[in-house]
Amino acid sequence: MKTVNHTEVRHFVFQGFSNFHEHQLTLFTVFLIVYVLTLAGNVIIVTIIRIDHHLHTPMYFFLSVLSTSETFYSLVIIPRMLSGLVGLSQSISLVGCGTQLFFFLGFAITNCFLLAVMGFDRYVAICNPLRYSIIMNWRVCAILASSICASGFVLSLIQAVAIFGLPMERDNHTWVSEFTFQGFSSFREHQIILFVMFLALYVFTLAGNVVIVTIISVDRHLHTPMYFFLSMLSASETAYTLVIIPKMLCNLLGLSRPISLAGCATQMFFFLTLAINNCFLLTAMGYDRYVAICNPLRYTVLMNKTACIQLVGGACSIGLIVATTQVLAVFRLPFCATKVAHFFCDIRPVMKLSCVDTTANEILTVIISVLLILVPMGLVFISYVLIISTILKIPSAQGRKKAFATCASHLTVVVIHYGCASIAYLKPKSENSRDQDQLISVTYTVITPLLNPVVYTLRNKEVKEALLRATGRKLS
Repeated sequence: MKTVNHTEVRHFVFQGFSNFHEHQLTLFTVFLIVYVLTLAGNVIIVTIIRIDHHLHTPMYFFLSVLSTSETFYSLVIIPRMLSGLVGLSQSISLVGCGTQLFFFLGFAITNCFLLAVMGFDRYVAICNPLRYSIIMNWRVCAILASSICASGFVLSLIQAVAIFGLPMERDNHTWVSEFTFQGFSSFREHQIILFVMFLALYVFTLAGNVVIVTIISVDRHLHTPMYFFLSMLSASETAYTLVIIPKMLCNLLGLSRPISLAGCATQMFFFLTLAINNCFLLTAMGYDRYVAICNPLRYTVLMNKTACIQLVGGACSIGLIVATTQVLAVFRLPFCATKVAHFFCDIRPVMKLSCVDTTANEILTVIISVLLILVPMGLVFISYVLIISTILKIPSAQGRKKAFATCASHLTVVVIHYGCASIAYLKPKSENSRDQDQLISVTYTVITPLLNPVVYTLRNKEVKEALLRATGRKLS
């Protein structure tokens, strides 16, 4: 353990080019000329591309977006640097510094992704010219550009909040190297019963998800996008439970041991990654059902193998990026207490152990929770509004019943999954007691993963038929 002092500050001062004091006027002239040429060049590029219809192609569309981004990128930094070179104030407030950092990172990340997309555009144009106009249509270009900008500024916001959430006050903090889970200490007389119950549920969850993944892999009748996403969800749910439940079961038997900061961070990282991955996999499954019912003639084109792999890869990537950012933000805090009022390293229980004000981290958590719960949930909701409106137009009652049956299993899992996540992460932090919070957590860590195999085997005719074929039994 060690003690660290933090000194409160309200503004920063740039040292700039203080080592080149005698050359600052020369530097000012050179940088001003370069800056003016940069602005003029980018403005010319954007204007020419806009007015010349021969340049209205994906390649030049991305170039114009890049030039616009580069223009704002330089505006964030260079004017203040030039004012410093002519002796004007180099002081900047915390808010000003945070704002500059936010826009600098936002445009810098956007530029990096734009260059990557421009490379992909050239790859399609040269290696797949016959399909270029289909792959790089205007809708795709607009989605890529808007997604890149959104990703850049979301990551920038997360990074800026994480940095300016660091302690900047004078105080002594004792840093700890390990935590201890309090677990279900309030239910001490029922811990053996809880152990037996959770162990049974865990075994059923593992067995059910393994059966689903196996049966989808071996039965060619289930080699469709819908069941591909289901197998990915089952695999993710299996890993998700492995991260949390074994240690929880050990704690219920009285075998609890302290967990190191690195171990706690690792558990939180995998928990968040897999939880976020599950949210977006459910969204992809909702999109799959939307295309199957609302646009059946183009289903095989829209939901081809490449598209399915890209959707799964996107879900995993979002999970990894957000989990990394969130874990770094939490574990840069100084901790004074060691007892985690939970049975695993969740975000809020760990932040409560910090010695400093965690308001910035709380805001970050709320922003991420809203984006990663409400946005996918909204997309699923929109998909099902369109699905239901399409189903109601089907003339035959049998057709409507069959269409509803293909969505019932997914909709059941979605409602329970997002419902639990919303209660856990979107409610006011003081609304529930510790025991209530833990019971809610049990729902989305123990009960929800079990729903996947139960709902998709008991309520799904195709999976039941595949199980019967696998066991050599005839269908009744």
